[in-house]
Amino acid sequence: MRLLSLGLFFFRIAVALAQRESTLPKPVTTTFVMTESKTPSETHATPDIPAISLRTRPTASHEGVSATPSPPTAPVVKDTSNTMKKLNKANAFMQWYMIYFPVPFGSYSKETSWLFGLSKYNAFTVKPRNTVDTVTQPSSISALGYYTLNTQYKMVLESNIMQHHNKSIWKTDIIYSYYPLLFYGVGNDTDLENESTLNTTNLQCYSYYLFKVYKKWYLGPVVDYLNYYQVDLIHGATTDQPGTTLTQYQGRQTGVGVKLSMEGRNNRLNAKKGVYVDAGFTRYTAALGSQFNYSYFQFDVRYYHTFRKKLTVATQLRTESKQGDVPVQSLALLGGDYSMRGTYLGRYRDHVALDGQVELRFPIFWIFGGTVFGGLGQVAPTYGKINIGSFHETHGLGIRLQVDREHDINLRLDFSFSKDQSIVIMNFAEAF
Repeated sequence: MRLLSLGLFFFRIAVALAQRESTLPKPVTTTFVMTESKTPSETHATPDIPAISLRTRPTASHEGVSATPSPPTAPVVKDTSNTMKKLNKANAFMQWYMIYFPVPFGSYSKETSWLFGLSKYNAFTVKPRNTVDTVTQPSSISALGYYTLNTQYKMVLESNIMQHHNKSIWKTDIIYSYYPLLFYGVGNDTDLENESTLNTTNLQCYSYYLFKVYKKWYLGPVVDYLNYYQVDLIHGATTDQPGTTLTQYQGRQTGVGVKLSMEGRNNRLNAKKGVYVDAGFTRYTAALGSQFNYSYFQFDVRYYHTFRKKLTVATQLRTESKQGDVPVQSLALLGGDYSMRGTYLGRYRDHVALDGQVELRFPIFWIFGGTVFGGLGQVAPTYGKINIGSFHETHGLGIRLQVDREHDINLRLDFSFSKDQSIVIMNFAEAF
């Protein structure tokens, strides 16, 4: 009896719940269907992104009941504006720092041990006050100084000024150093193992002033003073090594000459298009106080072209000839930071040098760019001794970081390679 009463009790509860459910609203099922995007205004979605629309329909068990759909919502698109704002803010700080402060650097080599230094580079435009000048090419001043744990040092001051609405060019280089010099002998086939290391104390003052003579052509005088006060063999070099001959060439080299240039580049500090031609002749003679008598001729031609996608092709052909009583230190050289990158400056030296290079420059992202380059070069006693099959080859790639947006100046980092050497180069502005 108690079981029957308990059963009736639960039955009444079930009936009551069923009656209450019949009075509640019937449920509606909402489904999500992908539809083709029309326009941003129609779907509240970005172009080329499928929009999400909402369609509602009653379930089979509750036909006849409708529901009002929720308004469509746009898909979440990641906002990169804040990231770019932070990057641009960091870039603005970097450019401000480059204007007022030097850049520290360091390196290590067997002949110097650890090296520490500071480098400063500034680009600017020389123009009268309170005037708008979009014609004058940019100018630059750079300074460099470093010291090694082997008590060696080097100081460099360079200026390249273009003024008076491109009517004149004034360039000056001053270098003072007590620094190692690697010497492998004279000629195009010297052996890398036949190396001598010497410390040389020298001062060089080089300057020219060019006047515009016709359209983009400039002509003017050149003055050069170079003095090797002292040339010392570093401990370990023996008298039978070729470096011993260098000690015979201490003394002054004083010369004057003439230079002819054609400046047709859109930006001479980072050219994207145009042509540059430079030719010069300098005579070093005892009449000027020089202890060595010789003649120096150099020729340099460059061409730049930029394609639609901001790909710039830069080419250069360069040669120099030094004839007469030329000190070994001052012979025509291959290598360095600006041509035949990947070869130590002076790895090959003789009375005549001929080299060329090609570089492809391209943007990567934001203020970063990249380069791929290659070069060929050769030295010989005379131009008649140059052999088409004896050119040395160098190649490499580089990264560019824009540090001056107004004048389009880059900090360049080049990874360069040759047959028996690899060199990392960091400098301001392009190699050529």
